Amino acid sequence: MSKRRRQPYTDTGISRVPCKRCGKPSTQQWDICALGGGYYGVCDECDALLNELVLRFFNFPDWRKLLAKYERALK
Repeated sequence: MSKRRRQPYTDTGISRVPCKRCGKPSTQQWDICALGGGYYGVCDECDALLNELVLRFFNFPDWRKLLAKYERALK
């Protein structure tokens, strides 16, 4: 497991971090409690996939609409 970052990345800092999942440049970050906390970078594509997973997990009936709105905001 890679070393975890305890503080959020700055806007400049996050752009230097590869996406934890695919290796593309990161634009977003996630604090993952199951790994003992710590911030990990993710690209827009992987961030959208994570958001879809969470919205569906919580059974939001309008998850598709919420995700589409979020993806438009990323562009």
